[in-house]
Amino acid sequence: MALVLEYLPIIAFFVFYKLADIYVATGVLMAGTVIQLLGLKLLKQPITNRHWVILAVVMVFGAVTILLRDDWFIKLKVSIVYLAIAGLLLGGLIWKKRSPLQSMMGQDIKLPEPVWSRLTYAWVIFCGALAAVNLYIAKYWTQEAWVNFKVFGILGITLIFTIGTGVYMYRHAEKEGTAD
Repeated sequence: MALVLEYLPIIAFFVFYKLADIYVATGVLMAGTVIQLLGLKLLKQPITNRHWVILAVVMVFGAVTILLRDDWFIKLKVSIVYLAIAGLLLGGLIWKKRSPLQSMMGQDIKLPEPVWSRLTYAWVIFCGALAAVNLYIAKYWTQEAWVNFKVFGILGITLIFTIGTGVYMYRHAEKEGTAD
């Protein structure tokens, strides 16, 4: 159920974009993001900083999109979210001197410190690149092409990168019971 909640806002956005227009879809995205957090709370699932950042950015950029009737702001939201994630990851490395990825997954996965750092930098670069590609597509491609990229392209690219991350982690995972 938590997995369904994770993708509920984007699925609803896409469906309502196809049924109505970008402005209705944006309102549905805003409502879906609130419902997502309420659902996570009811299911006693963790609500992460990422969820709060996304909620804040969706609400601000969604409201401006609807009020000004300008789709540029909802298009910009995607890049802002990815830049915020990159900033949080990089900030954790710089200020806390520890990978935020290690803080989230280090209890379950044992990796050497340099591997956690490389993974974090890889995700920072990945998020920055996605933000840049989104801006390019938002500016130079049609609205429909951007919606398709937002829903399917980003999801597919992220899935591939996540699988690559998993393979990299598996190669460097410290096995239980082995000596250092």
